[in-house]
Amino acid sequence: MKKNIILISLCLTLKMYAQQEPVFSQYYMNMMPINPAISGSSPYNHFSIQTRQQWLGFEGAPLTTILSYDGAINTSSSMGGFLVLDKAYPSSSATANLNYSFHVPLDYDNVNLSFGIGAKAMYYNIDFQNSDELPPGQDDAFSLASYNESLADASAGVYLYSRNFYLGFSSTNLLQSSFNGAITNSPHPNSLFRKYYGMGGYRFYVTNLDWQFEPSFLIRKTQNFSQISDFTARVLYKENLWSGITYRSDGTAVFSFGFGSGILHCSYSYDQNFNTDIQKYSYGTHEIALSIRVVPFTSKRNNVFWGY
Repeated sequence: MKKNIILISLCLTLKMYAQQEPVFSQYYMNMMPINPAISGSSPYNHFSIQTRQQWLGFEGAPLTTILSYDGAINTSSSMGGFLVLDKAYPSSSATANLNYSFHVPLDYDNVNLSFGIGAKAMYYNIDFQNSDELPPGQDDAFSLASYNESLADASAGVYLYSRNFYLGFSSTNLLQSSFNGAITNSPHPNSLFRKYYGMGGYRFYVTNLDWQFEPSFLIRKTQNFSQISDFTARVLYKENLWSGITYRSDGTAVFSFGFGSGILHCSYSYDQNFNTDIQKYSYGTHEIALSIRVVPFTSKRNNVFWGY
């Protein structure tokens, strides 16, 4: 089965480049990892753990987990950090990221503009546990049974937000750090590709403040590769119970729901791609998120900036 995963990965090379940085289907639950300017934009300190199992049923299929935390330092500055663990046989990686954002109130209706920067350190490993799993013959792409590398990179973003809308743009892998020299005769350098993200959403109040409707989008573009867009519609009841559906431009449909009680919030989503044959042999992609939201002392000190 592991050989099958390797072959599938090779056949989907172009698509796999877009997955150098995992993006979760429930992007609206925690966008701080893809835009550093979002750090501290909520009226609470936010701790989140999110895990995503792709292609359930395939041995060695991608499994990604992210742990993140962000919150205010004072009325204008915020910090955030996250750790990403990604495993997709034969490769695995661990990424630690630290963000800083500066928030500027634009008016008395709690419209704010924030700017953010981020720095990350990444450890990457590829390991063929059995030499029999290597393709036959001499191939520069498989010159070693095991390979390890560490590198660093940076990100930046801008974010406009208020009580019921948000709009942002960011870019990651700004330095396009390289793992090592490019593979001989390969058209692609062996480096991180710069990625661009655009995000936006608006929350409408339906009949009263209890029911809300929230359309949103996430557009991601990897340099020199195709663009992928997510369009989501969620219905929320008192912000503690919601359900949603997402359409992804690669032919994926995502069904999700979530609920909260006090400071604890949980959510689940299921992905099904209708444009690839691989879904015939797997049980789809599953994602679970758990978050804890704590209102800090800082938020109570400044109602103009944090009071929503």
